[in-house]
Amino acid sequence: MSQTMPPENLSSRLLTVLSLPLYDRVHELSILFDRCSVRQIQEIFPHVVHSIFGINGNPLGWGLRTTTMENNQLHFQILQQFFGVSGPWMHLCHRLLLDQCKFELDINLLPAKFVSLLQSGQNPRFYAELINIDTMMRQVTTLSLNAFDFYIIHFVLYALQPLHSINPIAMQIHNVRSKTVYLKLVSEYLNNFLPLMPDARIEPVHFSGGVKAPQPLPAQALQPQRQPRYLKIPSSYRNGGNVSGGGGSPNTSGGSGNTSPQSNSANASANRAYAWRSESVLHFFVDIWLRYDIESEHHLPSSDFVRGVRTLVKQVHFFANGAQQDHSSLCALRKVSLSMVKARIYAFLCGLIDRWPLDSSLMVVLELWLSYIQPWRYTIAALNNKTPSLAYKPPILPCYDGFIIDNLIMYTHIFMQLVPHFGRLDYTVYRNAFMLYRLATMFAQHDLVERLQRFERLHAGNSYGFDSPQRQVNMMNKSYSPSSQWNPVVNTSSAKLFSHAMQTQMESFLFLISMARNSVLRDIAKLRNEIAEKQRSEGFLKNFFNKLFGECTQDEITLREFSRIPEVLRQCIDAFCRTFNIDPANLSMNDSVSEEPSLPATTSVQNFSFFDSSNSLDTSKLNPHQMSLNASNIHATVDPAQLPIQSNEIKPLVRMLHVVSEEINKRYGSQIQVLYAREDYCGKVARQLLYAPMTEQWFDKSSGQVDICENAVPPRVCLRFLGSIPVLVTITVVLILGKLIWGSSILGLIILGTVMFLYTLLQALLS
Repeated sequence: MSQTMPPENLSSRLLTVLSLPLYDRVHELSILFDRCSVRQIQEIFPHVVHSIFGINGNPLGWGLRTTTMENNQLHFQILQQFFGVSGPWMHLCHRLLLDQCKFELDINLLPAKFVSLLQSGQNPRFYAELINIDTMMRQVTTLSLNAFDFYIIHFVLYALQPLHSINPIAMQIHNVRSKTVYLKLVSEYLNNFLPLMPDARIEPVHFSGGVKAPQPLPAQALQPQRQPRYLKIPSSYRNGGNVSGGGGSPNTSGGSGNTSPQSNSANASANRAYAWRSESVLHFFVDIWLRYDIESEHHLPSSDFVRGVRTLVKQVHFFANGAQQDHSSLCALRKVSLSMVKARIYAFLCGLIDRWPLDSSLMVVLELWLSYIQPWRYTIAALNNKTPSLAYKPPILPCYDGFIIDNLIMYTHIFMQLVPHFGRLDYTVYRNAFMLYRLATMFAQHDLVERLQRFERLHAGNSYGFDSPQRQVNMMNKSYSPSSQWNPVVNTSSAKLFSHAMQTQMESFLFLISMARNSVLRDIAKLRNEIAEKQRSEGFLKNFFNKLFGECTQDEITLREFSRIPEVLRQCIDAFCRTFNIDPANLSMNDSVSEEPSLPATTSVQNFSFFDSSNSLDTSKLNPHQMSLNASNIHATVDPAQLPIQSNEIKPLVRMLHVVSEEINKRYGSQIQVLYAREDYCGKVARQLLYAPMTEQWFDKSSGQVDICENAVPPRVCLRFLGSIPVLVTITVVLILGKLIWGSSILGLIILGTVMFLYTLLQALLS
């Protein structure tokens, strides 16, 4: 190690380093950590953690949740390497374990429900040796954590920051589902500390095992204020493989919170030292993320947070499914991990579904639910399977019957909660239709439907002596997991999934889907006629060159998207008919215009529209289909230059041409606008070459509601067509012909340019 830095210069040096650009900051921090002693690193460690996650400062922190491979590849790689499980930062956290130092965390930084858990006095044993209690107020004030746990709990809390409502860059990234470096690290940490394979090695491997200082306070000093709502770890787990002590305690056995490590065997100590990090990661991720109070928070959680929870759920399934093959100290933790998730996931999903906007972003919530209720997809066999994810349909083995019974309301009542939401979606959007397809095909699995029908008949009725979801919850808690608590939000008057009432509701729902399908078919026919009419007015030559160069208009892109929807909706209707035993003949599946279902006599609405300016509009009288038709009149309009890169384009070249075009428009924007507005022949030529002005429209969901945002785009240069493969092939062919015929490739290119220029002049003249 290099010479130790003088203490008086350490604080000022740290402030200077943290203000540097990211690349220099990471480099200088590595040098600083190398020069400092362990005691000095202890002093600056909390400040660095607060800087990383934006505590009491810029909420973006180091940009873990706004940096993607697409928007900044260099920063993405730097952050991933620095914070990875084998990176310098994780090694620093483990280096601090040598001195058994503790760092204080104010509980005010924690979610309200998590604080209530700690204040209740009946908190799980894992937190017993972490809490610091104010003896005067008899309340928990802080948590004492080792370096590893201090970093991990801040990392988990960072996901709860509503960045999508604070920063427009974060909102854009989270809406387009780009993978941030934060989500990449979430996956890496969970894969490492909650491994699927029993013989997996948890990194870093080499670190001190003695990381826990004895607690002077008794573990349970508080009086309970209310009934505990958390799953306690069974005594078999505490005795057999307990690694609690939170904070990285490898020293606590099942009997006493202050048992000396010398009383245990060396092998048992090694096992506990190996497993305590996994327990910390599991507790912090599950307890903090799944206790997010969606009902009371002003802002909805961001899409990337829900995707992170889905990553957690999938990894817990992997982790739990490896229990049968694991005989290490992780085995006991594997067995209780799924029960910890089960204790909170129902209320979490109900809150999400109730408040989530009715648009294609609902897919992230749907994927979370589907991942939880299909544990058979997350096994060693599934990991080794080469079939594409959506096409992979593993058999549901009898060993999963217990999971299905234990989580029956997760299948039935979440589905019944989702159906009304799906009845109000706009199915002129392909992603909405695809969402419905995912839902339909999952429940169309014959072996799953047969199990659900049988288990609902046996375990949600008179055989257990209850007939409502609430009583079912209570019975399930008593029968399967005495200490778990669903805390459900269920309507006790709800019908069972496979009841006659639900079958009638599904028939009405499928009738609406059939009407939406017919509406899409009409839109497709109308759009095809408009495109054909426009092509006839443009003439043969322009259409020929457009097809030759692979240029597509916005209408053609929309038609291509529309054309996939009717078949997807037809498959959804067929799948739901099989699942709920509905006769398709009762639905309108032809291409003719379907009549809307008649409204009650007391409701006299015919042509209600959200665009009606009258004061008498009452949207409560609109049925779901009318709402869908009104919503279908609102479309997001995107600049064609900003559309996703197509398969017939070269990505690096398109990106480079976009940068060049943006630079031209930035420098000469005013001149371009003046030229485009001219009424003479030069203006006509400019209008043939430049992109026309337009108004972009998109939907802003940062406030929890869907707001329409607009942005005026002026006339502009766009060189994107040069990145098209057909254009490049045409240029290559012309170069070859020029070399073969005239002996000069450049001459062939000049002739092509001249022909295109003359054609443009002719088009301008005719316009």
